[in-house]
Amino acid sequence: MFVISPTDNAWFTFLKDSGQNSFVNFWTPTPWNIKKLNRGNRWYFLLKSPIRQIGGFGEFYEYKNLTAIGAWNEFGQRNGCHSREDLINKIQRYLDKNSVKYGGKSIKIDTYQIGCVVLKNCQFWEEENYMNPSDYQINFPTQVVKLKYFEGYNPLMSLIDTSLNFNLISEQREDYTVTVKQRKGQGQFKGKILKAYNNKCCITGETCPELLEAAHIQPYLTELSNHIQNGILLRVDLHRLYDNGLLFIDKDYIVHISSLIIGDDYLKYNGKSMSLPISLENYPSQKALELKRADFRE
Repeated sequence: MFVISPTDNAWFTFLKDSGQNSFVNFWTPTPWNIKKLNRGNRWYFLLKSPIRQIGGFGEFYEYKNLTAIGAWNEFGQRNGCHSREDLINKIQRYLDKNSVKYGGKSIKIDTYQIGCVVLKNCQFWEEENYMNPSDYQINFPTQVVKLKYFEGYNPLMSLIDTSLNFNLISEQREDYTVTVKQRKGQGQFKGKILKAYNNKCCITGETCPELLEAAHIQPYLTELSNHIQNGILLRVDLHRLYDNGLLFIDKDYIVHISSLIIGDDYLKYNGKSMSLPISLENYPSQKALELKRADFRE
């Protein structure tokens, strides 16, 4: 089974730009009380008019109802909002526009409940990769405002990455500094890396979504850099060490910490093995790992 649901474009863009890909809250201003889905079922984002195309998906994790303040406390910016005030205002605007019962009345944030569809391993695609449901013989009427369930075969699965082993990219650039927003395909790449590493830092085991980043092993050069074998999942501070040559992982997947670091907080990982994905095909490229050896500041 899979689901397609009309999706707020601002919610989608915020999460894509901020790199929030797992345990995000696809919140609903009134409870939907979803019961038919199982963990792992795909929830596709049909971006609202004027786009009306699928821009990505997440994997269903759970559904629950929470107070508005409870949703902010649990998910923070993973609600797709900058702040608690932003979330409350968006809920209020929706109710003022669409609800006879609650419209025009200020909600009580500590008692009013919203629906929370919790999704993990989200992929937010680039515009050129958006998909029109009708191209895949999927009927999705414009009258559907919540969601539509689909049983059986999922034709959208044809987008699965079928590329084989990662090959080092030879293209050179004078400036390797590329911001996350400039890295095309980052919203899709991170979703794949999160899934491969089960949402855990491959060195520390950290699971807090806000602290996890998908690190390129060979620095990003083109969209071909976004191969799953050219990525590892790191806690944000270790990602910084890795990119600055203060942390190195060799071809045997052993972690090395630079002698320039004197604190035990990091040195305790020196000589340890990184955690690897369950699937061998997702193991990081040994050639890419060894490429970083020359930059390691022993």
